Amino acid sequence: MESKLFQIDSPNGTIRGNQVSCGVDSPIVLMACGHNGFYHFGMFPTIQQVFAEKGISSVAFNYTHCGISDDGDFFDDLESYKANCRRLEVEDLTFIAKEIGTNPIFHKTDQLFLFGHSMGGFSAMFASKSIQESGIKLSGIILLNSMRTLDVRTPEIMEEWKANGVYFRPNMRTKQDLPQGPEFLAETLASDTTWNMQQVVEKLLIPCFVAHAVDDESVPFEHGRTIFSWVYKNNSQNAFLPIPNAGHTLNTTHPMKRDSEELQFFCGQVIDWMKLV
Repeated sequence: MESKLFQIDSPNGTIRGNQVSCGVDSPIVLMACGHNGFYHFGMFPTIQQVFAEKGISSVAFNYTHCGISDDGDFFDDLESYKANCRRLEVEDLTFIAKEIGTNPIFHKTDQLFLFGHSMGGFSAMFASKSIQESGIKLSGIILLNSMRTLDVRTPEIMEEWKANGVYFRPNMRTKQDLPQGPEFLAETLASDTTWNMQQVVEKLLIPCFVAHAVDDESVPFEHGRTIFSWVYKNNSQNAFLPIPNAGHTLNTTHPMKRDSEELQFFCGQVIDWMKLV
């Protein structure tokens, strides 16, 4: 097992991340963090470590417009953050998937999985379509506490967002007011058309593993259950995992203070699933 930080220039900007490699031909999981996450956020390094202990490689990275310009955990580039949107995240995910197949810093694999948490699950689902259309084979997609729609803001917030072109959302961890910009607004308003996740999920043919915390305080459990209701008939290897007594980050925090039984339960179940597909 080898853990290595990387930095790659992409059409959208610099992508930084961490590759944990278990050697040539081992499966690779490409991990997509949530809206306010980053590759070394809370539970993600632990997930990479647990995967590696079972011979599964992984690549975690920061989106080009995540608002974090180095390897810290404070949003120091708010203009970039303001410009972030699902289009850019899908492009970043597709770019990294192509890099995994061509860039020598990554090893070759016949099994590439997508893994998205929270908003990252939403972006990963749309990226699964563009990745496969580019000729890259995906072995499966894993969604953890994923959103089923972008349309989750109250009418009052939407009116403020439309009036100002930006909505400032407080971040409880950093105590910053983080700007949600106009393209993200346009995507949210297109939740029933261009950015309708149901339309993509219902056409998904690759195996899909949907896990959701029963007590998720950020993305309610119904999101995960609904996503699975859209996809469960498409492939006999699709699976749904409710995670009892767990919140949005499976009872872990950032900085990571301790592992959790719920996180280990999720990792064990998804590892078993990956070995079967």
